[in-house]
Amino acid sequence: MILLALWIWNQPAGAAQTVPQNTLAEQLECLALTMYWEAGNEPRQGLLAVGWVVFNRRTHPEFPETICGVVRQGGERSGCQFRYWCDGRSDTPKHEAQWARALATALYLLSMPTTDPTAGALFFHGSTLERAPWKIPREQTTTIGLHVFYR
Repeated sequence: MILLALWIWNQPAGAAQTVPQNTLAEQLECLALTMYWEAGNEPRQGLLAVGWVVFNRRTHPEFPETICGVVRQGGERSGCQFRYWCDGRSDTPKHEAQWARALATALYLLSMPTTDPTAGALFFHGSTLERAPWKIPREQTTTIGLHVFYR
């Protein structure tokens, strides 16, 4: 796992997309990019919480079974699941230290899953929003860092 992380670290972001789909390298990069873009400026607990939402979706019947499948769901049309994936901007990380932290945290989560701090959350939004952005009522599970989590 450590060698895989070092290999990804030495590739330009997005390079793992040339690796066959569903490889460990691609899954690690998808998870790390999601953690980076959704919670990159938060403490480690915020990164882990976003990662757990991806994990929880992966085992839920309404979502794809792979990390990259979960992250990219809806990207083929408007309303994607993770805003960075379909916003039309480059997904290349801009802050080296934050990218290194997101990659290390994703590697940790993939190799040593911890207790889910989100209590099974499948959704989250920024805590600055006054109300949840979806129409279906959801049960709030917790607030971690700058995000509110729901199942």
